[in-house]
Amino acid sequence: MRLLAALSLAGCLYAASGPESFEQKVRPVLVKRCYACHTAMKAAGLRLDSRAAILVGGKSGPAIVPGNAEKSLLIQVIRAHKMPPGAPLDPSEIASIETWVSDGAQWPDAPSGKSGDLWSAGPLRKPNVSSIDQAVEKGLRAKGLTANAKADKRTLLRRMSFDLTGLPSTTQEMGAFLTDPSPRALETVVDRLLASPHFGERWARHWLDVARFGEDDFTGTAVKPYPNAWRYRDWVVVAFNQDMPYDKFLQAQIAGDQMEGARDQYLGGLGLFGVGPWYFGISQPSQARADERHDRIDVVTRGMLGLTVACARCHDHKYDPIPTKDYYALSGIFASVQYKEYPLAPADEVAKWTGANQEVEALGAKINKFLDQQSDQLAEIFSTRVADYLPAAWKKMRGVKVDGFDEELLNRWVAYLKKTEDNHPYLQQWRAAASGDDENEVRRQSVLVESQITAIVTEKKKLDEENREFVAKNKKPKPGRDYILPFGYRSESDFNPGAEIPTKSLERDKYVWYNWLFSGDKAILRPSRDKVERFLGGEWKTHLDDMRASLKMKKESLPPQYAYLHGIEDFQPVDMQVNLRGNPDALGEPVARGFLTALSNGDRQRFTQGSGRLELAKTVSAHPLARRVMANRIWLYLFGAGVVSTPSNLGVMGERPANPELLEYLAWKFEHNGLSVKQLIREIVLSKTYQSSTDGDATNEAKDPDNRLFWRANRKRLDAESLRDAILMTSGALDLKVGGESQPLKGSMRRTLYARLGRFEQDATMALFDFPNASVSNEQRVVTNVPLQKLFFLNSAFVLDQAKTFAALLKPLESPAAQIQNAYQRAYGRSPSPNEIALAKQFLNSAGSQALEQYAQVLLGSNEFAFVD
Repeated sequence: MRLLAALSLAGCLYAASGPESFEQKVRPVLVKRCYACHTAMKAAGLRLDSRAAILVGGKSGPAIVPGNAEKSLLIQVIRAHKMPPGAPLDPSEIASIETWVSDGAQWPDAPSGKSGDLWSAGPLRKPNVSSIDQAVEKGLRAKGLTANAKADKRTLLRRMSFDLTGLPSTTQEMGAFLTDPSPRALETVVDRLLASPHFGERWARHWLDVARFGEDDFTGTAVKPYPNAWRYRDWVVVAFNQDMPYDKFLQAQIAGDQMEGARDQYLGGLGLFGVGPWYFGISQPSQARADERHDRIDVVTRGMLGLTVACARCHDHKYDPIPTKDYYALSGIFASVQYKEYPLAPADEVAKWTGANQEVEALGAKINKFLDQQSDQLAEIFSTRVADYLPAAWKKMRGVKVDGFDEELLNRWVAYLKKTEDNHPYLQQWRAAASGDDENEVRRQSVLVESQITAIVTEKKKLDEENREFVAKNKKPKPGRDYILPFGYRSESDFNPGAEIPTKSLERDKYVWYNWLFSGDKAILRPSRDKVERFLGGEWKTHLDDMRASLKMKKESLPPQYAYLHGIEDFQPVDMQVNLRGNPDALGEPVARGFLTALSNGDRQRFTQGSGRLELAKTVSAHPLARRVMANRIWLYLFGAGVVSTPSNLGVMGERPANPELLEYLAWKFEHNGLSVKQLIREIVLSKTYQSSTDGDATNEAKDPDNRLFWRANRKRLDAESLRDAILMTSGALDLKVGGESQPLKGSMRRTLYARLGRFEQDATMALFDFPNASVSNEQRVVTNVPLQKLFFLNSAFVLDQAKTFAALLKPLESPAAQIQNAYQRAYGRSPSPNEIALAKQFLNSAGSQALEQYAQVLLGSNEFAFVD
């Protein structure tokens, strides 16, 4: 009876089982519950990812008989709950599949008819609707939903201001709009916001999330900043403000140095790769370079094409038609490039600075080498006095004053010996003696420890010499892939040269003991560079002083470095070999550089011009998938939810659009408007759909609780940048200068976009409000709601300071009523209600001398301030 009821329900929902029904009711079930086993794995010989595969079936024969659900093996299996593993399918899901089979098992081809399972990859089709609202209304009618009424003018202006510029509207802008009777008043506002220089700032930040923009990298020993990374950020701002056609925008970031025409206009886009992430010496060179290529492939394919190609690094993609060879076809492109800095100064200025800086660096390295040599020699000298220092340390630990020893070295011994948990084997007998009162026994054991150290030093020198000779004899010539990375590093020669050659080492206990004594700045016997100078005298001290004086003079005469762009350039073209199971040291057959087979009409497109970057750039930027991805992202940034809710995955495992016709209309219109981002935004924000209210509706909520069909606008919390910028603007402290070098966030009054953005030292406040990790491409911001966010408004020094500044703006007004009115207009763009005025007056009259500051803090910390309807 339950099954009959489900079938009856299915009959009501499906007037006919057409392509839309399949996409909404059947394919999602197959993807979610069946594809893990019945795609590439072919469990029981069965694939369920195409109509042809289902008709062929598996070991038990065809899976379905189109038009006859009763005779279809697939239906029998899911009815009996034999499949899928785990929880059985819901009766409504079973009913949907039965109806689909009974109606002929239509399986809509991918739009191109050639892209396998990639529903999103076919050519753009002219939709059967003529506007956004028509596409949305058509989808709503099909589900029995009704669109919300239009939001009020004040709500619309606040929404549009934040969506288009990331800033609240001013009191003057709000007043002018609310009193403008023109039927074109809203269009005037939209055109003003699109023309604002702050438009580019807002929309650049969206792209920088996708581009995993950061301004530093970890080299393996330290975090180092990219001094000109901000120029890439500013390039993106300018590109959006100038409404650079989207295909050119993408091409510039992959191959701006090779584009025809205004090369200088496109060169800054290379910062997408120039500012990393790079992986330097954090792993062996082969692994580090493989990880770099993986990052490039991921940001291009997920960020620009909405495909998870990086999943094919170790094996064929489990769900999308992307074989491992396709991954390495792309990998070869990025293996054929190296880092490059593009100067923004005349060649003679660059040459002059470069020569002078090389002298500074060479002299600095010479000084460090000299100090290291003295430290090494002193460490060996001190190793011959261990028999004296250990008894002295023993006495000092017992409270006895000792003289005649170097205080720092003695204190190092004391600090180490107090670490009773580090009971090294070579000190066990000494510690046993030290626990008693026999000074002679302590001295005897100290002599034995010194002799052990001397023996270890002798053994270490012998091993080092043998290893040097062995490495020199067995070191293989470089294969010619030693290309440039940032900060002057090279991909091979600067990292563990000869590390692949097995060498001898001290036995473990000796190795650990040697490191404690001699290795690094914290070693017991080895003075660090900044401590060794006090031991130098005579000619050694004079030599060091002369070098330092010369270095100081050279540094003072060295002008600031010329400006440059971080980018990439072609290196020696190479075709990558497949890395078996993703291991860069286990190599399979080579794969020619090229594009994805599934997006190349089934035959992988080959790239032969240099690295292939320009060919890749043109191919990616011209593909319909790139249009769909960007159209969906634009909708996401305006509505808080995409037509496709997985904006960086439009493949098999990504969510399907609830309204496919809407996505197709957006992408088609984007293309036919010359790939103008501003034009598409303008059309969206002038639509009734965008201008609808956020009001709830019980009937609609029951049918579409997630608002996937956009019957209302979504209420959105301000992101971290807009929230901080709005606080500064409301207090009157915001510096609206556009562009320029990044600054530390703390103390800055500039827009948050211009804060220095570390990959490894993220600002705690930004992280608190869900700012994304700058190491990987981010498809959309998560929105959390945690107590610490409210505590920020109560306790943050930033909020308290801005509340004081806000209050200072209000104080000169003639009356509390005027202060309250002005405060509400600045914070919320509206007048306070009579009840709000009464409550505010009561608080201001009773809260003492800081009442106005506390009142301003309450307004800044309210939900109305942080959310946009």
